Amino acid sequence: MNAVFKTFLALIRLPGYPGISLAMFLSGIASSFAVPYTSLFGATEAHMTPVRLGIFMTLTAVSSVIVSTYLGRIADRRSDKKRIVLLSIAGSALGYALLCVTRNYVLLTIFGCVFLSIGAAVFPQLFTFGKARLHAEGIEHTEMPMATLRTTLSCAWVFGPAVGAIVLGVSGFNGLFLSAAGAFALAGFIVLCMREPKAYDSYEAADKTTSEIPQQAKNAHVYAALVSFTLIGMGSAIATIMLPVLIVDQLHGTTAHVAQMVGLGAFAEIPMMLLLGGAARRINKANMIAFASLSHIVYFAGIALAPNLWVLVPLQILNAVVVAVTSCLGMSYFQELMPGALARATTLFFNTMRTGSVLAGVASGFVAATWGYRAVFVFCVMLASTASIVLFIFNYQRGAKMFFDPALEPAVQGSAITTVVAVDERNGNRAVTGGGVAKS
Repeated sequence: MNAVFKTFLALIRLPGYPGISLAMFLSGIASSFAVPYTSLFGATEAHMTPVRLGIFMTLTAVSSVIVSTYLGRIADRRSDKKRIVLLSIAGSALGYALLCVTRNYVLLTIFGCVFLSIGAAVFPQLFTFGKARLHAEGIEHTEMPMATLRTTLSCAWVFGPAVGAIVLGVSGFNGLFLSAAGAFALAGFIVLCMREPKAYDSYEAADKTTSEIPQQAKNAHVYAALVSFTLIGMGSAIATIMLPVLIVDQLHGTTAHVAQMVGLGAFAEIPMMLLLGGAARRINKANMIAFASLSHIVYFAGIALAPNLWVLVPLQILNAVVVAVTSCLGMSYFQELMPGALARATTLFFNTMRTGSVLAGVASGFVAATWGYRAVFVFCVMLASTASIVLFIFNYQRGAKMFFDPALEPAVQGSAITTVVAVDERNGNRAVTGGGVAKS
């Protein structure tokens, strides 16, 4: 634990890292205010039917895939990546502010497809901007810093939904969405005050010439990963959409209960992400993700059979396992499958989650309208089962170890954090390790 604390202190001393962490935290607060209650807003405040709600969520997700992909390509070709981050944050802030002015279904759909779709690029662009800052400071291995940045986002989700529930109870959906817009605006101001990195990752620059998957990556393993992660993302998106409605409509809970469930899951993710970030270089990622998908099966089955709210409490730990593993290991897994195409591999990873969200909107609305809300989670059991089977089959064909590969042992042993980060500064060299900071 002392090693973790020292590593954290070393990270926050890096130039620009506190700023990007704070911007990530505020953006996470904003999203944790709005996202858990968007489906509830559509069902109760805008009086959407399950089918209309599904269409609304789907169209917004489709637009998000298209717009965020386009913005990602622009960011790869431009040196001023900060402008793309600011544009994305502005889209989120304006989009949620506009949700306060009308309950008209058509206008709400337009606002979602235009402004919220631009805002969908906020977190990918913040991670890209943060990684660019790390490489500009000479960071060699970014697993631990990026895991810490992802943990910052989870911290926002620990208490964000609970605070959002209080705001919702006091000032309604207008106050909730305006609070989210304000948090995004503050995050944008912080990014605006940060300087643009002057140096970028060399392999990132090499990926600017084409948007196609390189020839060596066009194999069954990449396509299997695409299918598996799309199914995992689809199941997670369905749970995000339908769990709040199930809690309120079927289990007779309140928005406070929704906030408690989301906050508990986010809290449980934090230690898991830190441990995975430290061991990411030697973990068998495909098998770990496959076993996490097995946790998803139990999670969805438990929700489908839950007789009351209290059964959902321990289930949030299982969901936290899936979120932590896919968030920390998923991107690296795609990058390992596509060597020499890091930027495009990262884009594919994020697009699988977004594609899953697109499919989730249609599927959840149709299943809920036909068989009810509990049937939606039975459908999710099928999705998670298929994802696990595909990952296990293709990973064993690669001949990988069960969980850890001894050939990938990190350079530093004997500490809780086993990643090595090297930082070169003009006035000296500083090595950040799991055991602390050494100057030379």
